Amino acid sequence: MGYKTIRQTLAMESRTIPPTQAAQQEYDERLRGWSTYRSGLVLDGHEMFAVLFAQLGRDMDKVRELETRVETLWDNLPPIACRAYLMDLIGAEVQSTNTIEGVHTTRKEIAEALQAASTDTGHTRLSEFVKLFLGLSDTGAEGLDLPSSLEDIRRIYDQVMDGELDAKDVPDGQMFRKGTIAVWDESTGRKLHDGAWPETRIQVQLTQWLSLAHDQDVPPLVRAAMCHYAFEHIHPFYDGNGRTGRFLFALQLSKHLSTPTAISISTVIADHKTQYYKAFDDAQHPLNCSDVSLFCHRMTRFVAEAQENIITQLTEKQSLLAAAQASLLAYGRQEGMSDLQQGVLFFLIQEELFDRVPMPVTRRILREALHIGERRIVSALDALVEAGLLQTHGAKPIRYSLSETGRARFLDV
Repeated sequence: MGYKTIRQTLAMESRTIPPTQAAQQEYDERLRGWSTYRSGLVLDGHEMFAVLFAQLGRDMDKVRELETRVETLWDNLPPIACRAYLMDLIGAEVQSTNTIEGVHTTRKEIAEALQAASTDTGHTRLSEFVKLFLGLSDTGAEGLDLPSSLEDIRRIYDQVMDGELDAKDVPDGQMFRKGTIAVWDESTGRKLHDGAWPETRIQVQLTQWLSLAHDQDVPPLVRAAMCHYAFEHIHPFYDGNGRTGRFLFALQLSKHLSTPTAISISTVIADHKTQYYKAFDDAQHPLNCSDVSLFCHRMTRFVAEAQENIITQLTEKQSLLAAAQASLLAYGRQEGMSDLQQGVLFFLIQEELFDRVPMPVTRRILREALHIGERRIVSALDALVEAGLLQTHGAKPIRYSLSETGRARFLDV
């Protein structure tokens, strides 16, 4: 028999005492259990906890096994392919986390944000949010640490929501919201719970949240899932709690799992949005007394599914890359192409294969990647454009991508 919540256990038993009293007794027993991880964070009068039941333990082992495969595939990718795939994952993650909240975002806006954030050229909608995700990887200007203060949480929130807040939703308290807020089920119109209030309570609970986020005695996956549940339950802001909470979940995962895994969770959640919200709903039922064991299990399964998606994608893309490289080498020998020209084409082939919305690249990016001077890169690019294998975009700076002819020849599209 699988793990049962307190509420489910009471429904299966016959007790003569009131349900709330019976739930309290069951809560007290579970809180003292050998396999229980306590959070130190009190929500609605009960300390949040998670029991490491058998299936949760098995799925945590599965995540570790899958992570070995993800890391092997990731480590074997050429640097350019890694960068392109990372951009693709970030774009999908930002779009998915917005979609979960009903926020419309176009792929063009995502591409512009990625361009601005990755090259540090200007500011666009979502570019600050993208910079946060870049901070989870080695490509970021600097690694992003876990928040260690209430001010850190607020700074992350401001970056997530940069340019996205209506005036009425701007935090009006010392750091968080001053007013009350209720969380509703939009499909049924049923109130799920009230966020923490007043702001002093928000600050107390988020201080407890910070302690949990840094508690090395709780397994990383359980700790990240517990923190995600608690952040959404506290609901410290009027708007943007979901997007901020999912980024904080990714940030915690990035300290223990690979970058691709950490930056893939919202895409899976968007595909299972009903299950995601049901996991919250079940955990916050009053008779469950802040037992988030099954919530942790659901989040762990989301992580495993994200890893399986990455393994499938990278296995297929590596096969396509090997075929494209073989085609390029054969064509290069046939046409007497220089090593530099082949290097430029191989760079752009990786961009095309590993990023679903590849960004045209500048001469500067190509020069830095291929370690050559301006005169040589211009000569190589001009020859490839003349051969019909590349196309140009804009000016100041001019950018390059594979042409339709180039894609057809090397990528078989």
